[in-house]
Amino acid sequence: MRDYEFYYTQDGSIGLYSYSDDDVYHSKFGAITEAWDKFIIPSKLDKRLSETSDLKILDVCYGVGYNTKAAMSFVINKYEKFLKQKKENKFLKFLKEKFFKKISNTNISIETSDANNNSKGDRKLSSSIETINSDNIFPYITIDCLDMNEELVKISPLLKTVITLQEIFARIIPHQFSCFDEYWKIKKFLAKLALKISRRNNRKITELLDIKFRTDFEVLDQEYRIHKFVNYILVDELIKKYGKEYVDKNLKNLLKERRNKKFFDKSVIKYALFNQNPGYKLITKLNLLAFLHNIYYDHLSNRYKKAYFKQAEKLFNINFYVNDARKSILEINRQYDLIFLDAFTFHKAPELWTVDFMAELHRRLSPTGILMTYSNSALVRNTFLESNFFIGKILDKKTGKCIGTVAAKEKSLIEHPLSNYEMGLCSTKAGIPYRDPNLNYSKEMILNNRQREFKASDLMTSSQYMRARSSKNNVNEENNKDNNEK
Repeated sequence: MRDYEFYYTQDGSIGLYSYSDDDVYHSKFGAITEAWDKFIIPSKLDKRLSETSDLKILDVCYGVGYNTKAAMSFVINKYEKFLKQKKENKFLKFLKEKFFKKISNTNISIETSDANNNSKGDRKLSSSIETINSDNIFPYITIDCLDMNEELVKISPLLKTVITLQEIFARIIPHQFSCFDEYWKIKKFLAKLALKISRRNNRKITELLDIKFRTDFEVLDQEYRIHKFVNYILVDELIKKYGKEYVDKNLKNLLKERRNKKFFDKSVIKYALFNQNPGYKLITKLNLLAFLHNIYYDHLSNRYKKAYFKQAEKLFNINFYVNDARKSILEINRQYDLIFLDAFTFHKAPELWTVDFMAELHRRLSPTGILMTYSNSALVRNTFLESNFFIGKILDKKTGKCIGTVAAKEKSLIEHPLSNYEMGLCSTKAGIPYRDPNLNYSKEMILNNRQREFKASDLMTSSQYMRARSSKNNVNEENNKDNNEK
């Protein structure tokens, strides 16, 4: 039986709960929101796109791809107005290429009026001709996606992308309910009732369903939207990897399950089924046009009226590595400008939070690159420090609260450094890292080894450290008070 369940997060995106790990893949407050707040915004992607034409991103623990989708959406939205420009008439393009090609290969002698010496000289016109081709305004984005769950990788582009709270209301709230709160009260009651007869432990799902939606129908920011082309581009990339085995028998059974149908986008599924099937190549020429005409109007016309879809696809090179991330990282020789580390918490997946795995990420991070993760723990931060990273905080742009950690090779890239208190916490027992020298230890072995190191350590515990800091602050306050009275 499948070990995960789908659920709606608070921003309307779809999250996953894993039974084996007893943990959620995404925050219940919003999978899309989390991707933007903790990875895309702190990456300063806009600035990086203006500084380089060849950006490389590593997505560790791709899951169902929200971090990758958000990055792709940002790029497409940034260059959409250029992609929408009408294609040039083929005949005019042919003439222009022929005409300017001859000029660019010829030295033309012209008179120039120099203010200093009024001399004559030869000048080439090739520099002005280079500006005719505008292809260089587009970046080329390489995204390498690491995950060991093949089924999740395959379904990632098939999941629905809910954009606004109005759409959430229209899709999952029955019309007879006038507000979100009433709906979720009834939903929670029915879920608890179902627990009594359920053969599986759905308690975590029940808790996740207890979500309080806002009733003001506030529209999500434009920047938080997933572009409609993204899922189609990912489907094309997965078909390149798996061919006609992409949507296989097991995946079809998952898509047909009644309880799961509401989570999948029918148009993307039909597009995937059509494109992975090479059968249309065997149809006679007599029937081919009619066949394609029917397919287009049945499945694709609503999504493909704009001709710039394939233009957008050319911006990306998406690669999927479906294996243990520790093995996959050893296969890759690239250096990355951005690394998204979005693994399960270190208690659930310690093998991806070891000093040795971080060292591999350090080797693959470019000198000006940054690594981002949602974790604020002393253990994770000290692991970064032991792997020769400089570290800082990711702050929520609205609340100013710390929501993650950023690491880099260059100290100047850290916008919000850790405080002395936070750095000191990394030096306590809580900061003792996991170790995996050969990148092949089991989860249990990594946990047990750290437990032994923890017990043998004479470092201060985190609670002792906090009490010591608290008493020191109290003493300082009293001294300051005495000095002020004097």
